[in-house]
Amino acid sequence: MVSIDAWWRDGKSPQARAANVGRSDDELVVNSGSDSRRYLLAEVRLDAGIDTLPDMLHLPDGSTLEVADRVGIRRLLGGLPLAERGSHWLQQSWRALLGTLLAALVVCWAAWRYLLPLLAGVLVQWIPVSTEQQLAAHTLQWLQQQELIRPSRFPAARQQALQARLTALLPAGSRYHYQVWLRDAPDIGPNAFALPGGSIVVTDQLLRVVSQPEELDAILAHEAGHVEARHGLRSAVESTGVLAALTLITGDASSLTLALPVALANASYSREHEREADSFAFATLRRHGLSPCLLGYGLQRIERSALSGKEAEAGQHSWFASHPATSDRSQPDGQRCPPLQ
Repeated sequence: MVSIDAWWRDGKSPQARAANVGRSDDELVVNSGSDSRRYLLAEVRLDAGIDTLPDMLHLPDGSTLEVADRVGIRRLLGGLPLAERGSHWLQQSWRALLGTLLAALVVCWAAWRYLLPLLAGVLVQWIPVSTEQQLAAHTLQWLQQQELIRPSRFPAARQQALQARLTALLPAGSRYHYQVWLRDAPDIGPNAFALPGGSIVVTDQLLRVVSQPEELDAILAHEAGHVEARHGLRSAVESTGVLAALTLITGDASSLTLALPVALANASYSREHEREADSFAFATLRRHGLSPCLLGYGLQRIERSALSGKEAEAGQHSWFASHPATSDRSQPDGQRCPPLQ
């Protein structure tokens, strides 16, 4: 019979006695001097020692065995149950524990970076347009409550003209009924941003900086590209969680009227989203016989205004907080555009 050295404590006194541990069929045999005891293996509990500490066997009568030979005791007992093997492996080495923790962090990061955007892109396709329009209305209300936007200083005819240009610009057959909202927004600065459901907010400050109608067309087409691809909704779902998307799919936006408007108002687009919106704008401009360079020109005017300080500092809600750098987007599809005069 294979035997292993151990230290045995009877559970009554702290004194440890040398013992010899063996196995006979389904019993554990413990011999210490003239004392010999037998225990059913099913009633023996093994606590794996951490790092260099010995393993501990808890016996049914309250006594314990300290065993330094970890490999031997496992062979004697017939191996650990499957559920305990992983925890024992972790307990044996802090390196293994650290490696497992790092692996878990990598998996979490990968899920956040790749899986969540992918899942959000799938889920938002099932959200009703009527729910998107509710979210847009709540977001506009939230922006007004925060005093980030206020009624436009331009006459109503200017908003109507922008609405007419956007309607003429976009192809028929869209699922959305587009609505342009012209608003004064000194804290936001020259900007245009899309909300779910077909709402596009244009600031008074943008009209003062970009006065060329065709350049405004290009910016409106770019924002319509975000609406069509549901980029804002996807960004909001990514920041608030998949549960929010599942709630919206049912058509109930009432429970999310606080969280999602804030997420939408602070959403920033990925480079991939911006490229998609740019491509939509370029195709729209070409379809109307206009140069795709117009988008870059409009962005350059906004950038020049920001750098020259003509507008108040835009802060976190400016165009450049929610859009990438102009230098990467001034040459559509590699086309060389004449410099802006």
